[in-house]
Amino acid sequence: MSKKIILEDCFKKSLEPVADQKKIGWFCTYAPVELMLAANTRPVRIMGDKKLKQAESYLPINFCPYLKSGWESLLGSKDGLSAAIFTNSCDGMRRVYDMAEHYLKDLPIFMLDVPRNTDTRSVEFFSSNLEDMLKFIEKVNGSKADDMDILNAVKLMNKKRKALEDFSKLFFNNNTALSIADYYRIMEISVSAKTDIFIDELISLMDILRAEQDTDAGSAPKIMIIGNFITEQKLWKMLSGLEFDLAADDLCISSRSYERTACDKSSDIDGRRAIFDQLADGYLKKPGCMRMADMGKKLEGLKQKARDNNIQGIIFISLKFCDTVLYSFPLIRKEFARMKIPVLYLELEYNNFPEGQVKTRMQAFLEMI
Repeated sequence: MSKKIILEDCFKKSLEPVADQKKIGWFCTYAPVELMLAANTRPVRIMGDKKLKQAESYLPINFCPYLKSGWESLLGSKDGLSAAIFTNSCDGMRRVYDMAEHYLKDLPIFMLDVPRNTDTRSVEFFSSNLEDMLKFIEKVNGSKADDMDILNAVKLMNKKRKALEDFSKLFFNNNTALSIADYYRIMEISVSAKTDIFIDELISLMDILRAEQDTDAGSAPKIMIIGNFITEQKLWKMLSGLEFDLAADDLCISSRSYERTACDKSSDIDGRRAIFDQLADGYLKKPGCMRMADMGKKLEGLKQKARDNNIQGIIFISLKFCDTVLYSFPLIRKEFARMKIPVLYLELEYNNFPEGQVKTRMQAFLEMI
């Protein structure tokens, strides 16, 4: 299966613009896209503009490269957004929100306050914040979303997550001819494509892949990638040329977005408050990112994933200046050392990838396994 066929043929319709449908940009997987869909808007993940022209004059050099590229995208109106949803996931995100509030007077913005805990009080607090988020989107779009609109959006997103999970199992079990670059490019498409059409296109692709699948597992080492928001195609292409099997991951762009459902028993939910409570509970208790409070639970989840997939090595990838991820690395390395699984740490800029250096380190790491 060639990359050209996947991108140009398989997902062409879901990437087409919809006339008169407003786009709502979002930065973080804790922002429920169900509410954007319920209000008949199109959720678009803000991927950023990696060719920085203006952002450098607003932000210091030691600032999150993803947020810096996202600010560049907002300044240039790259995605044609009608509004943007921020989350308080880190101090850098809060600072970009402040700048957007000051400089982008014509772009409606909303800060979604996401608690770090997952207890009952935190769920109630987040539920109230989600109601405010929906009111913001409704105001932007000029239309109301009723309870059935929300529940239908929840069902649609759960169907999408199931399709992405099935697709990922095919890939991670080494049963397709897809490269690592192919896999992550499809994951990038999934966060901005029209949801219902994308699901149908992905299912059609899986039918083709299953018909052509090769069940020969091979003898290459099984690797798991852990990190934050990594969308560097040059990196994925470089990794595609190395001798290893990517058997699992824990990234914002893939598993942390599909490895959970929201409102599983949506047909039994009665009343708007119950809907928001269930939605808040589902999002707070999804596979967490490293800014959440319970790192012990996070570590246990990563170790269990390594056991389930017979992982032999870990690649830990972080964007530069991401303190939240950087602080968690010593704990992760320590826990996997106890399991006798080596960990390679890679720190990357979002728009400047040192391919030769990283390839040399990767080759040395694979030879060690």
